[in-house]
Amino acid sequence: MKTIGIEIDNDRAIFFVLEQNADSVYNVTNSFKHLKINDDKDNNEVRNFQSLIYTHFDNINPDRIAVLTRQSKGPYSSSALSFKIEGLIQCYTKKEIEFISPQALNSFYKKNEFDIKLDHNYQEKAAKLSNYLLN
Repeated sequence: MKTIGIEIDNDRAIFFVLEQNADSVYNVTNSFKHLKINDDKDNNEVRNFQSLIYTHFDNINPDRIAVLTRQSKGPYSSSALSFKIEGLIQCYTKKEIEFISPQALNSFYKKNEFDIKLDHNYQEKAAKLSNYLLN
């Protein structure tokens, strides 16, 4: 089983891919770590962003894809650009895009251990999400 966990952080999407083998060993696929939109008013850049993400999804052929939800209202609400990125990801038609709340992840990891080695600390939430999808 292959999963992709995605955390959207302002102007970039952070991806983490895990694959569960028959031996129940997790292999981390680190070929595509994050993608950023520099100018969301540039149509070519937005289209290129979407194309790169879809190509990445097609190459991996995951069983599940999920996005970590963000706060849409209030003083800690996410940026408008982050919701544009979410919409571009959500338009992928070959797999359903799931949404998982940070509260669900926190609850899961209170009872379960997270032992995936990360190359970068910024990958932690996406990695936890990907691991959560395997369980």
